[in-house]
Amino acid sequence: MSIFLLLRRYASSLFQRFGWAGLVVALGVHLGVAYLGLVFLGEQHLTTPATFVYFYLTTTLTVGYGDLAPQSAAGRIFVAAWVMLGGIALLTAAIGKTTSSVIDAWRKGMKGKGDFTGKAGHTVLIGWEGASSERVIELLLQDETSNDNLIVICDCILEENPMPGKAAFIRGESLSSTALLLRAGVPGAERVLVRTPSDDLTLATVLAVNQLSPVGHVVAHFNESEIAALASSYAPRLECTSSMAIEMLVRASQDPGSSVVINELLCVGQGATQYLMKLPEAFEATFGELYTRLKEQHNATLIGYRAKGAQQPAINPPSATRVEGGELFYIASTRLKEISHGMV
Repeated sequence: MSIFLLLRRYASSLFQRFGWAGLVVALGVHLGVAYLGLVFLGEQHLTTPATFVYFYLTTTLTVGYGDLAPQSAAGRIFVAAWVMLGGIALLTAAIGKTTSSVIDAWRKGMKGKGDFTGKAGHTVLIGWEGASSERVIELLLQDETSNDNLIVICDCILEENPMPGKAAFIRGESLSSTALLLRAGVPGAERVLVRTPSDDLTLATVLAVNQLSPVGHVVAHFNESEIAALASSYAPRLECTSSMAIEMLVRASQDPGSSVVINELLCVGQGATQYLMKLPEAFEATFGELYTRLKEQHNATLIGYRAKGAQQPAINPPSATRVEGGELFYIASTRLKEISHGMV
């Protein structure tokens, strides 16, 4: 094994114990002494700033192009003893420490030890249920108009990130832990989805999320409609849904094709889809006027309206219903941009 490889290994083990501050100071001292030494020994052709930096890096990194070299015997001894040996040791340590830091950060993220406290505008998925949760993330990523550049999976059973490259991962002892929810950035998230293996855990998580007063929209899924209603009574600002499998079964038996229509309206990426539009505060019109204009100008079908401050939307309200701000629910092939009074 060459002397340079031995030196690299020794330097790496020695300087890895240094903090970044100590390593930077050592590099600065070495660089300064190298420059002053070359000036003192009369190697003027190596001491212009650009030339010195180039010579220092090619020498200490053992690239050795050979286009620049000290001319005096004393200069060569100084470069060999100080610049080469000291530079190799320090730069090897710096490169090794940087690589180690990157790997540690990657491992930390994979193991759910990251921290998104203070993060805003992202999506948080609380709870993991295998293939169904993977489908949730895929659907979120398919909707290009939503801000899903960062999706944070929050769970207490997973050992590492189940979807690296598509979502981040936070792990904790309990899904209802305030510390875990804060690390996931729940207070500033644009949307929070809660789906856990049991309704009891979902209820506890919903109450914990509600205590953080999140600025974004929170939706939680329950298997039992009674527990969903209970959660809504304690956290009215949050949207608590329950499985509609039985209702869809009955409706499909009475009105064949109903389940197909519902699935199509909720599907992302193909055909017509149900969307939500937030109206400007000063917007005013009737529901009938909006229905006609949206259909004629955008081939969109208006199906409901939720007034400002209302908890539930009015589906298919009378045409004379006044629309003053609030939110519209509509069906269209693509999401429409927000509108003003004269842009419908």
